Amino acid sequence: MNTGEEENVTFLTSMMGSCDPEIARRVLRKHNGDVQRAATSILEGDTGAEDSSSWLTDYGSSTDVPTTVVQPSTPPPSKPEKDQAIIDLTGDDENVELRRALEASLATPAYGPSGSAQFRPSDRAPDPNWAMVPSNVEQPSESGISQDDHYLSRAIQESMRETYNDQERYITLPLEQMIRRDNRPVAIRFTQGSLVYAALVFQGLYYVPQVRKSIASWRPLPKTPDAEFVSPPTSGEDLLMWTLIENYTNMDLAAISELNFDACLAALQLEPPVYSTSNPSELSYDLLQRLTLTIEASLHKEITAQMHKWPRLFYFRYGPADAQPDASPFDRRQDMAIVKVDIRDDNQSADLVSALSARMAHREISSKQQVIFEPSDVVTFHLVRHDTLPSYSQGPAPSRQLFRYPKHIYLDQYMKENVEIASAKWREQKEISEKIQTLTLRENALKRHQNVDVLKSLRATLHYYEHVANRDTPNRLSVIVTQTQKLRKILARIENELETIQVQKENAKDQLARLFEGPELREHRYDLRVVFVHDGLFGRKQVYSYVNDNDTWWKTVDWEVTPVSEETVLTDPTGFHLGAGPYMLIYSRAVLEEDRGPLPWPEEVVRCVEHNNKMFLDTIQPNPVVEMSVPSSTSASGFNTPLELPITPGEPMDVAN
Repeated sequence: MNTGEEENVTFLTSMMGSCDPEIARRVLRKHNGDVQRAATSILEGDTGAEDSSSWLTDYGSSTDVPTTVVQPSTPPPSKPEKDQAIIDLTGDDENVELRRALEASLATPAYGPSGSAQFRPSDRAPDPNWAMVPSNVEQPSESGISQDDHYLSRAIQESMRETYNDQERYITLPLEQMIRRDNRPVAIRFTQGSLVYAALVFQGLYYVPQVRKSIASWRPLPKTPDAEFVSPPTSGEDLLMWTLIENYTNMDLAAISELNFDACLAALQLEPPVYSTSNPSELSYDLLQRLTLTIEASLHKEITAQMHKWPRLFYFRYGPADAQPDASPFDRRQDMAIVKVDIRDDNQSADLVSALSARMAHREISSKQQVIFEPSDVVTFHLVRHDTLPSYSQGPAPSRQLFRYPKHIYLDQYMKENVEIASAKWREQKEISEKIQTLTLRENALKRHQNVDVLKSLRATLHYYEHVANRDTPNRLSVIVTQTQKLRKILARIENELETIQVQKENAKDQLARLFEGPELREHRYDLRVVFVHDGLFGRKQVYSYVNDNDTWWKTVDWEVTPVSEETVLTDPTGFHLGAGPYMLIYSRAVLEEDRGPLPWPEEVVRCVEHNNKMFLDTIQPNPVVEMSVPSSTSASGFNTPLELPITPGEPMDVAN
């Protein structure tokens, strides 16, 4: 008999009190002589016998399991299993609580009552959140975009959600901070940040003098010829025009610094974009296309039926130079309001004039170039950027250039009557450009050879001969002097040629810049009025505009309107490294000083603005004195006092009085 085992049995029976020594021995052997674990099992009711009740009850009859208890001298083997589908996880488990949990799990109805584990489909209803789609199967898209584009858009939206939501927050200023000062432009706002591009379009159109004057002069037609009173329109394109009149009157005469356009969404037929990450450039292009056509057709309702000549506001007529002027009515195939300008990383599209010439001109056959038959007062350029793919066979791709656009642009070189002059100028321009290119190649060849700086190498060699080389013998001294003289002559000749090339290039560039400055090509001048800019990210403040008002440039970012310099407008590098930047330029004919007269806004709308201005200033305590003039108002009421609040956002204008 094992003396150590008997001592442990005695210890257990003395510690447990009335514990049977035989039970203590069985439990002790069951736990391989571990006294502490055996004591714990005895306290939990373990007798050391084979516990067959649960197995008999759940998995088989008594004939399947032995009823006699064998007391082995070694740890008991695993329980014999008749049913191979049952995996014994509880027989010798050292953790009683884990054993009980496993026994309970095996006794659940999911495994069946008959003693064999049943593996079968779940009876639970399908959960759409766990639905799986094969990754290699293209799924249909309701929006018409590909699955890859859809996933990419979703990924961008999710990654930028927090930042974008912060940018989207609509800030309402206290009334004291909404007073319009210095007659600065009024900001247009939508509560939904994804419509910020539209707000800039509506504001930008107002600051084009010809558009502002045309809309101020428009009036809805009476429903009957003998009607004495014309009520404001309630539907259709006339409603859009009347909405523009109401809001543009406020932008001219209001004392408030911003206008909320939410109440105008229906009248403007404006829907928020499907994706918050939609390209504001394309959205602005689509909106401006619709607005220009609506305004043009409203101002001249006969253009779509019988007129081909009218005071064109937005749409100019164009075609090939060898075509005859077309007398047909308005036709979108030959009448254009927005010119798409492709921007690539090359010299032909580094600036607006070059890119426009590349689009309109035909270098070889002058009769095939595109010309303007009938110009318009306003010309809009939509800048479309194309990233240059890297080349693995022809060296690195050209570096990206900052796109340039001028303060003034002359369209004479694209007019039908100037086609011969322009063709000759373009041929001369081509020759000068080729000359500059040849000079540049020669300059590069002189400066570098096999990727080595020639001038630097010559100067280093000359320095060696003059200051380092050993002159210990007369023969060596003679060689060094000779070589030094030759190197000096070579270096001087290269430097002189490089200087000559530089002068020739500067003269050619100056000649190129003045090529179209003749008086015969300086009659149709258009001035820059509006610039829309996107910084490449997404949010309420990632799109902004520059507008020119009375020769002062203003920058509008959401509700903030600040003056900026002309240089800032023409050289803004925002979005340069993200493939973004200026995306829309609006030019219009130069306006003489004497043409800047008052605007004929409807009298009832002017009175409404006057009423709302007074309401606004009355709500502010103490009532501030806002010194503002009304340079463009022609109200018959003689209203010439400090301007006050327009209508509040969402409140319809009172035009009944």
